[in-house]
Amino acid sequence: MDSFEVKRLSPGTILGATGALLGLAALIVSLSSSADATGRHTLVRRGDIAPGAVTAKDLARGAVHARALAKNAVHTKALAKEAVKARALAKGAVGASAIAADAVTAAAIAPRSVYGGALGEETFHAKAIADVDAVASNPEWTAGNTEIAACAPGEALLSASFSFTEPGNREVAFLQAKPITTSTGGSGVAGRITSNSGGTAVGEVGALCLK
Repeated sequence: MDSFEVKRLSPGTILGATGALLGLAALIVSLSSSADATGRHTLVRRGDIAPGAVTAKDLARGAVHARALAKNAVHTKALAKEAVKARALAKGAVGASAIAADAVTAAAIAPRSVYGGALGEETFHAKAIADVDAVASNPEWTAGNTEIAACAPGEALLSASFSFTEPGNREVAFLQAKPITTSTGGSGVAGRITSNSGGTAVGEVGALCLK
């Protein structure tokens, strides 16, 4: 029968093998941690971003919306001068409740930016003025009745007008064309003529009003 000899492993061999196993385990743990880290989101805090590092050109269209902003995060001091223009505002985005008292003053309104057509629909109301003169071309002129062109309820007077729709023999003139307040609390224009046309002339007083 053959005999064999059992050799003992030296301490150095055992320690070497153990070290190799530990090294392999450390490598596996390291790779596992790296793989786990790549699947996580990096948290960027406000202090990590330098002032001016993110500009409007860096943001995708619609990237920042109302729900992404903290309450009171955007205020007047955070906005550059003329940063918000009319084209950037949605229709009805700025209502009366969003405007502070005395926020809009004359200095904040561009010249000719507010006019009747920009405020609402304009309407025109006219009232004829009859010629009550009895005899044409005599030495006596006759003053007519006062007629009123009134704005509709809830309307505001913008301007007054007067004209002769029929001048008769052209011996006519107007005596009055002035804005007034009606007995019902509305506004309008009062008009009156004088004539020597023997009843052939017709005047007209008008009121341009804003709904």
